[in-house]
Amino acid sequence: MNSLERHVAGATVTHTSPFAGLQVPVNIQLLPANIRETWVQPLYFGLREPHVKDFVANHLHLVNDELISQLLASFDWRPRTAGAYLAALSDRQAFTTQIGRLLLRSDVCFAGSAYCIALAQFNSPESIRFLDEYLTYYLTRHDLWFDQGDAMGALAYLDRLNGTSIAALHMGAWIKFVENKSNWNLAGYDVRFEECMAILQGLKSNEG
Repeated sequence: MNSLERHVAGATVTHTSPFAGLQVPVNIQLLPANIRETWVQPLYFGLREPHVKDFVANHLHLVNDELISQLLASFDWRPRTAGAYLAALSDRQAFTTQIGRLLLRSDVCFAGSAYCIALAQFNSPESIRFLDEYLTYYLTRHDLWFDQGDAMGALAYLDRLNGTSIAALHMGAWIKFVENKSNWNLAGYDVRFEECMAILQGLKSNEG
């Protein structure tokens, strides 16, 4: 891919991390038009969009592992976002490792919040470890304004669900991380993440 193609795909920030060697399937070819139109376009703007309820009711029963794999492997934030949402909506925990590694690698922007939603939905020791590992590293990268807020929101949500206190372990690092980020409000991230998970559960209950 040339630099313009990478930028359009969401690889807008070049960074190094200890996670660059984590293996994930990657396909740089454009997805077929029918996949983009049927599965990516309805979902990549988020689960709050008015049309998503009808989309889930009419399409979720057609989701399979092959489709999610294809979406997550695409080197573009849009299909990766759609793939993470579909994995969450269909409770496919087999994708925990792939989604967790994509979060840690952070190769493309904009998809991280969907990864966090999927990992929170799975609510497994492995998915929680990925969120914890992400924050342990990326809260030390004060230069990278990535998905730290969503990951903190995800852990706080899971703490409330599980009666744990993992997010609190990152509070010291969070305070230092946001010293130069006046608009990063942790309470706001917590509220928005809770709302996203409520929307997700509502969509799952309305599946056709």
